[in-house]
Amino acid sequence: MADKKACLISIVGTGRVAWNLGRALTAKGYAIQEVSGRNSENIRLLAAKLNARPVDKPSKLNPLCDLFILAVNDDAIEDVSAKLPENKGVVVHTSGMKPISSLKGKFAHAGVFYPLQTFSFDRQANFENIPILLQAGNRDNLLFLENIAGSLSRNLVHTNDTQRQSIHLAAVFVNNFTNALYGIADDILKDKELSIKILYPLILETANKILDHSPFEAQTGPARRKDIGTIETHLKLLADSEEKSNIYKLFTDYILNKYHPENNG
Repeated sequence: MADKKACLISIVGTGRVAWNLGRALTAKGYAIQEVSGRNSENIRLLAAKLNARPVDKPSKLNPLCDLFILAVNDDAIEDVSAKLPENKGVVVHTSGMKPISSLKGKFAHAGVFYPLQTFSFDRQANFENIPILLQAGNRDNLLFLENIAGSLSRNLVHTNDTQRQSIHLAAVFVNNFTNALYGIADDILKDKELSIKILYPLILETANKILDHSPFEAQTGPARRKDIGTIETHLKLLADSEEKSNIYKLFTDYILNKYHPENNG
């Protein structure tokens, strides 16, 4: 295990990933030395929270750091990494989609440190069971990242670029798209002066069911049953919203085709 007190870590970024990862590392005994980013006020706030030194530009970070964590938007990774000082540390990004080559050509020691979770500013994530996807250019760097990640989570996964991108894509479906559907449900209920809280038990049971059954086995609902009458009634209720109606039809057609392939032809 790497000496936590001797490990110098800098974080570039002040968003949700930086906030949660920085606090998790600090809680496990790592000292975050420096925090940098684009917004001076956010840099100051996160640095104060982590008892770190605020640095207004990535180019001014300590080149002797052992680990540089780029917790920035995907589109900013290459631009931000180009501004880092020359260093002998390990430089990692936290992206699910960007290849390691976006860093590998610039630094002798590059890697990926991607925690597979949705993060919030007001909720500190428990990293214990969060999958942390790791990738590095050589075994020594991978072992170094394993030591750090292993102090946070029991769920470490080695992936290549293609595997990590597929995991990220799947995560968008189960997380981002699902949350967007919660938003549609909330709109429908609010229109009738109802609260989405009435769906909370259903939401939790649906999520828990997948722990014991495959998605194919767990599917229920009118499209699964081929209950055309109910589907038509739902569409009438959505008649005033073409957008919601189209989304309903898209999902319904997908489920009908999957469970009733005899109708595909």
